[in-house]
Amino acid sequence: MEGAIALATPAPTDGRTNQPPDPFKPDLGKYKRWLNNYETNKSDEIEERLISRRYYNNKQWTDEEKAKLKKRGQAAITDNRIARKIDFLVGVEQRQRRDPKAYPRTPKDEQTADTATAAMRYVCDISRWEFVASAGTEDGLIDGIGVACVGLKPTAAGGYDPVILPVQADRFFYDPRSMRCDFSDARFMGLHLWMDIDDAKEKWPDKADEFDVLVDRTQSGGNVLARADQNHVVAWADFDNRRIRVIEFWEKTANGWMFTNFTGDTLIESGLSPYIDEDKKPCCPYEAWSPYVDEVGNRYGPIRNMKPQQDEVNHRRSKFLHRLNQKTIYVRRGSVGDVNELRKEANKVDGVIEHDGEWGKDTGFVDNSQDLSGQSELLQMAQSSLENLGPNPGLIGKGGGIADQSGRAILAQRDSGMTELSPVFERNRDWKLRIYRKVWARIKQSWTAEKWIRITDEDDAPKFIGLNVIGTDPATGMAQAQNYIPMIDVDIIMEEGPDTITMNEELLQSLRGNTAVPPKVFIELSNAPNKDRLFKLIDDA
Repeated sequence: MEGAIALATPAPTDGRTNQPPDPFKPDLGKYKRWLNNYETNKSDEIEERLISRRYYNNKQWTDEEKAKLKKRGQAAITDNRIARKIDFLVGVEQRQRRDPKAYPRTPKDEQTADTATAAMRYVCDISRWEFVASAGTEDGLIDGIGVACVGLKPTAAGGYDPVILPVQADRFFYDPRSMRCDFSDARFMGLHLWMDIDDAKEKWPDKADEFDVLVDRTQSGGNVLARADQNHVVAWADFDNRRIRVIEFWEKTANGWMFTNFTGDTLIESGLSPYIDEDKKPCCPYEAWSPYVDEVGNRYGPIRNMKPQQDEVNHRRSKFLHRLNQKTIYVRRGSVGDVNELRKEANKVDGVIEHDGEWGKDTGFVDNSQDLSGQSELLQMAQSSLENLGPNPGLIGKGGGIADQSGRAILAQRDSGMTELSPVFERNRDWKLRIYRKVWARIKQSWTAEKWIRITDEDDAPKFIGLNVIGTDPATGMAQAQNYIPMIDVDIIMEEGPDTITMNEELLQSLRGNTAVPPKVFIELSNAPNKDRLFKLIDDA
């Protein structure tokens, strides 16, 4: 998204502040070639991405197919089962989502591990992480690429706060030689954005004159855009809409990640990445993932495997309805006056057919029941084949005899249905874990002054936690830093576990009415919030 480019160059707030930047001379010609190579080599991937997005948005017939059907008098029916499956997978990701948790690496960090956990969850809350995670998951499942940006945003107090931003997959480019689902082998990546010229001038006022020249040049015959196309690599300005195309380019070098912002032949800014990872090395703010990568490196989602069955379902439903509404008539020559009038009357609900001869012998309807029966069976086979792809009935919990099954049996069926999707969810989980670790690195980088964050997860926890607070050691009377973020050493993980809600409900039903069971057991098996608080009330009583 356009807002992500504003995160490219905040002032460094780590130990490199007083160090001169490493010498770096960006080669704009090289970057343009690399960008051109990406769009050339990934043309099939980009086209498939657009088709997958259209299929999700219920646009599954081409204009040529619609024209043929209209000429034939046949309706273009769309039974969009792909969108339902993708939405279900996004819902599964939301149910499986877990908050980040910090674990101490050394005994001295045991007290501060909870502080690190609270800090990361605070950043997730202010960044609307639920929305960002769902957007990145949906883009990955539909477009084959999901992206998020973990950067820094300035605060009113003059410092910086970590922030997680969604990034549109169609604005993202990367090294076409990358073959890994986590993009760890990509040498470069970045965004190509169309920016309003006034916004660009406000962000880079020292380049205002060069922006004007670039836009005015399009009026005099240079790269005029009749239709703005953000995937077009030649045009750098749009005179009609007063926009310029800005490239945010990130390259991995021996000194770490370098960034360069440019448009056309105009270098806007460049330098060493202001973001650092846990190893104090300059890193890229973007994290991306892909569900699948094929043998030539094209990235795609589950829609590729669903598309043939979806096409068959649409075509067979359209053809079945068309054949159902049509009647084929046989007539003996001379037994009817006007054949065309006979055809019109035969297709009417209250049509009247006049003929000279014996009905059923000289004139009558051709029996096409076997043809319709065959089309119906083929349609059911296509629908069944599509249903068993991706979120199958077992995963959704709609398998055979579901009404007579226990909660444990339903969960076993769902686990079986989840097996074929395990690689997809594992790659999505790894993407979220990499984002969490980048968030912690941004926290250590930017939160060096005193800061207070609010805790909202538990009612009995302190309402606020102080970070980098200078207090007094009661034993020595010396100043002592409490919860000093740059010195906290923790591991970031996600606690992903199986869904036990249905199993707990089944166990609760079996124990209901048993007075020998302690109240704490019922509370533990229930979905009640603040269980620790309820346990404490029981103990106090």
